[in-house]
Amino acid sequence: MRRYQWHLIWIALAVTGCTSMCGAKRSSLKPEQVVERYLDIALNMKDVAERDNLLDYTTGALKAAIESATPEVIRTAYVDRKYHIINYSVVERKDRTPRETEVTFQLLYNDLGVEGKPVNEAPTVTTENTVAVIKENGQWVIRDVLGNKTSIDFPVSAESRITAKPGAGIDAPEDMPMEAEGDSQGE
Repeated sequence: MRRYQWHLIWIALAVTGCTSMCGAKRSSLKPEQVVERYLDIALNMKDVAERDNLLDYTTGALKAAIESATPEVIRTAYVDRKYHIINYSVVERKDRTPRETEVTFQLLYNDLGVEGKPVNEAPTVTTENTVAVIKENGQWVIRDVLGNKTSIDFPVSAESRITAKPGAGIDAPEDMPMEAEGDSQGE
């Protein structure tokens, strides 16, 4: 997977806040709560050394990717955030087996970019991510990112907006006859 795709996945996983389950015991967390806890840690990272906290909630390919990432990649993805969270929510949970489930969550955020654009000038990004969550040693952990759908809505300045006005015939009632071709009043 290309480096920028991992950045997008990490950013998507990093874009949420703490939920009511923050005080729950690790072994009692449901799959969607594990995803939320992971996201809460990722969103609030202030130092690259906190990477180890993320590893507690991962296994397999995702854990390997985080472990092998350079400190600069971790800093870019988790610490030096260039986005503003608008909204997030768990969209769906699909249980595959008693020990494997998929959790889909949606994130909505403004991408402030490298320049640190003001929020009202930043593109709005909607991303829907599906992660595989498995039960390992009695605890749910995120194994892999299965899918990612992203759409970007760029803001348009007032001068650039096009306002469409219906032409003749579009708004005309159906019972109003249209002039036949070639008909003119001067003939």
